Amino acid sequence: MKNVIFILTSFAILVGVSCREEKTKTEKIIIEKQVETPKPENSDGTSFSIDKEGVEFSNKKGDKKTEININ
Repeated sequence: MKNVIFILTSFAILVGVSCREEKTKTEKIIIEKQVETPKPENSDGTSFSIDKEGVEFSNKKGDKKTEININ
């Protein structure tokens, strides 16, 4: 009698474990958003930018303005 209960219990556990749904697949959603680059302001200060065309450095203090472009 103990063997029969042991076998039925083992069978019930085996069925319960094998029928459980696996949640191993996950989907990742990537959302890309275009971002506008801010336009440079015409105020006093220093500006430095690097892009595929080269490097630009500019400095403005009052009416004096210095620009350096390296292509």
